[in-house]
Amino acid sequence: MRHAWIAGWVLMSACYRQSAAPLANAKDPLVQRGTQACGRNDDLRHPPFEPNDEGRMRNHTTGPLSGGDRRDWAGPAIPAYVPRRLGTLELFILDPADGGHLAFYREPYNLGSCALSGATSGATNCAYVAHHYTAGGTLAWSLELNALMSRADHLEVQDIRLADGVLYFNEACQSYASEAGGACSSLVAADPRARRVLWRTDPLVSNGRFAIRGCYVVAGYGFTAEPDAVFLVDRGTGKLRQKIGVSSAPQQYRLLDPEQLRVTLYAGSTRRYALEGFDTDAGTLRDLDSPEPGAYGGSGYGGSGYGGASYGGASYGK
Repeated sequence: MRHAWIAGWVLMSACYRQSAAPLANAKDPLVQRGTQACGRNDDLRHPPFEPNDEGRMRNHTTGPLSGGDRRDWAGPAIPAYVPRRLGTLELFILDPADGGHLAFYREPYNLGSCALSGATSGATNCAYVAHHYTAGGTLAWSLELNALMSRADHLEVQDIRLADGVLYFNEACQSYASEAGGACSSLVAADPRARRVLWRTDPLVSNGRFAIRGCYVVAGYGFTAEPDAVFLVDRGTGKLRQKIGVSSAPQQYRLLDPEQLRVTLYAGSTRRYALEGFDTDAGTLRDLDSPEPGAYGGSGYGGSGYGGASYGGASYGK
């Protein structure tokens, strides 16, 4: 029966186009503080596999993203029950997650749902689908991410994670934020079984990769000739807790130990941050390096109270 369902999905995905309106934020995030704190799973317990240290997008394939180009798999071994393709969509990320596997699929450019920037007007979003398989190979859920996105154009998923039943992904700007009127690069948390958004940050918070540690997500935003910054986001509510200006776009995140994170910037320099109080409501990033020349706003831009509890957060998009 499961194989028949998958076959039907493959047929449907071959002609997939986004049509559903984005869903409103929910009032009850799955990740809440309590006896479980903020969940058992984060980048310390399950470090994300990174075959390529360059570029903003986390990707387990090598090669260009156009439909006619060759891509080679550079990720972990693919179990037999995880399909490499869903119609015109291809497997791009495969993560061990929540006792099974998170499989992330996207349609390459110029196959139907999207085209390379400038090829057509509108910059339509590519088609994106996430699957979660149990350790026994059962498809636990399938989610079309486009149905949860805030708009049908100018967005691109550049990183995605599943942790403690919550799916985190960014709807990054495809190019300059100005092309989308500044309405892109939010970080999103979703309940994949209920197919609903739990929270969505304000725009210009997350393009490229991000990191999950304890009660928080560390994300970053930056692009050519645009302000660059590292953000601390509350994992349970989506509220922005801190913003730290940096000299170029954050590109790589790596835990050096449970309480220290190294962020590699586009220009090649690195910044180290102490992760203080990450299992509490008072988490903060403390810059361990001297201020950078040319950093937007300096290392203390906004401080730990940037925007307070209301900036973006769970109410965004209601």
